[in-house]
Amino acid sequence: MPRRLTRLALLLAAGLAGCAGLNVTQEQGWAAFHDCQRTTATSAALEDLQERGRVNYRTQEGVEFSSMKACMESRGYACDLGVAIGFRPYTYCYPRAT
Repeated sequence: MPRRLTRLALLLAAGLAGCAGLNVTQEQGWAAFHDCQRTTATSAALEDLQERGRVNYRTQEGVEFSSMKACMESRGYACDLGVAIGFRPYTYCYPRAT
């Protein structure tokens, strides 16, 4: 099972079991990521969703990277490029303080 699916399965299992679940900030990051993924970067893969709302994801290079970053920023996140792994940039998006 790919690593991202394993993490997602663990997150979902914990939420469904009532053991953990997502906090409000994580839910906002989850929704923003999936909205952007669906509309601008279908190849984007969620890597991690931190307790304080930081969203870590990877995208294909080029247009999808720019589109995904712009979409996340339009939803209230400040994004920066992490380490590029192969041809897939790794991006960190932090919720902006309101």
